[in-house]
Amino acid sequence: MKIAFIVLVAAGLMFSCSHQPHDEAGHSTVHVATTELALNGEEKWQADEATNANMQELQQLMQDYLAQPDADSLYAINELGRTMQLGFQEVFNDCRMKGPEHDMLHTYLMPMLDDVKTLETDNPEKALDARNRLSERLGQYQTYFK
Repeated sequence: MKIAFIVLVAAGLMFSCSHQPHDEAGHSTVHVATTELALNGEEKWQADEATNANMQELQQLMQDYLAQPDADSLYAINELGRTMQLGFQEVFNDCRMKGPEHDMLHTYLMPMLDDVKTLETDNPEKALDARNRLSERLGQYQTYFK
């Protein structure tokens, strides 16, 4: 299941990234230069409607999940992981962004993918840590994107 998700995400990334200008090495010039999450100067990055809507859904999913009385149980965290995988797949499938905004979106999203995979671990401590990092990162979306 985890391998299938990784393959799907990788395919989605390749498809969504294939519409960007590239340098001679085949990499997006902005993506290569951008490795740290940052604002666009002093402004937020402009995200497309689909990305904003999908990110709001992921944020709401996390809020609803955290409101459950058993939110810290390994079973609940594992379920969150399966649901988040589907949600992130929607983000990648629906993304039509290009250029520096797109590259910064990937900089924002990529650390979360490891945490989403870790949510399905059988180690309660690792799963809880991943859930907490994911929740914090989801909460930062409006800080960097509009």
